[in-house]
Amino acid sequence: MDRDVDRKILNAALEVVSKEKISGTRMHIIAKEANMSQANLHYHFSTKNDIMVALLESIQEEFSRGRGNYIDSKSKSLDENIKGFFEQKKDDILINKKMEYAQIDYWVQSTVNEEMRDIFKKTFNIWRENIKEVLPENSDENLPYIMVSLMLGASLQYLIDEGKFSLDDYFKVAEEMMLNQCEKKEALKKVQPSVK
Repeated sequence: MDRDVDRKILNAALEVVSKEKISGTRMHIIAKEANMSQANLHYHFSTKNDIMVALLESIQEEFSRGRGNYIDSKSKSLDENIKGFFEQKKDDILINKKMEYAQIDYWVQSTVNEEMRDIFKKTFNIWRENIKEVLPENSDENLPYIMVSLMLGASLQYLIDEGKFSLDDYFKVAEEMMLNQCEKKEALKKVQPSVK
């Protein structure tokens, strides 16, 4: 397959999904947005589901790839990395709104589409593993889940009612919560006697 044509189709699909949502997306609308014939579109992607799955994979890969610009478990401190996760999400909410809206729509679709559900499971696992990599050893196993919830919660609430709250303030509190939990765990380890 031609990567440039596939990228053009997926960009067109994202535009259509951002306007029509997944349920309203049709192959002929994507073809029109991509400025190609529907037959040519079908040559590259046989079905709407094929395009939607490829678009979801592309969106999730973009989020994961972008994370490297914000975190680095080897050279940055815990504080810098925690802040980096929240900075990425803030930037995604403000700069990549189409992808954020699409991701929310995909989450809804994944409740009935097993292929999409599997993609979400995989990418959520990657996201949580990336978080685990920057947390202190023996951190509470729930912290990556809580941190993902804080980020997704910001997307859901902010995008439905922009301006209702400050993303900067929201993520500052979220960052403090996460760091407090990490410090609390470290303090408890120091107080508890080691078992021999």
